[in-house]
Amino acid sequence: MADGCCGKCSKFMLFVFNLIFWLAGIGLLAFGIWLRLDNDIATIVSLDLPWFYNATYVMMGVGGFTMIMGFLGCCGAMKENKCMLTTYTICLGLVFIAEIAGGVVAFVYRNNLNTWVDEAFTGVLGGQDIESLSEDTRKAIVTLQTQFTCCGLTSPTNWGDPSSQAVCACPAADVGTNKCEVVSGTEYRISCVDELKLYLEQNIIIVGAVALAVAAIEVFGIIFACVLLRQADKETSGIA
Repeated sequence: MADGCCGKCSKFMLFVFNLIFWLAGIGLLAFGIWLRLDNDIATIVSLDLPWFYNATYVMMGVGGFTMIMGFLGCCGAMKENKCMLTTYTICLGLVFIAEIAGGVVAFVYRNNLNTWVDEAFTGVLGGQDIESLSEDTRKAIVTLQTQFTCCGLTSPTNWGDPSSQAVCACPAADVGTNKCEVVSGTEYRISCVDELKLYLEQNIIIVGAVALAVAAIEVFGIIFACVLLRQADKETSGIA
């Protein structure tokens, strides 16, 4: 058993940390499943955005892996099992390295997401007005507009008559702001592509802060596990 204040504290902190980790894994897995099965999202993904489902599969995989990691960490901390703690420490270290690599890749290609969405939406339109597209495609566009309170895929002029869409009307409070644009003397909500870009710009700092917090927690998890492993080695060798 872990002796001394340091060992007991590390054991307790590692258990609490991994309980949170395990619960987070359940949440991530459940969220990924919901994104994959939600009918409204399926309608939006039909707008030539199949890569979105690849992201949900990754999310579900990460959630499942996180649950396993949390279980290993909790059991390893409670039982002070060297095999579990060693496996946990190595896996958490690999996850930390992968997150750093993923963060670098995301930073390098941060502008490509906008390009991919632009190309996908432009391809869906094919140079036509939305009214000329199939009924399923129009339904998907209307769903997207409702979800993001926007007008048209790449511009309000994607509609032959933007005024026919109630969601396209620019609220009085947004007139003259970057939330609306003027088309033939009338202000309409900005396009869904522009709304998505604004959303990303407004939330990128939050996403980055959460990512840094998770990475910091993982470092502490590795430290606590190493302290317990060292204590277990001392006890095995008869030093403690």
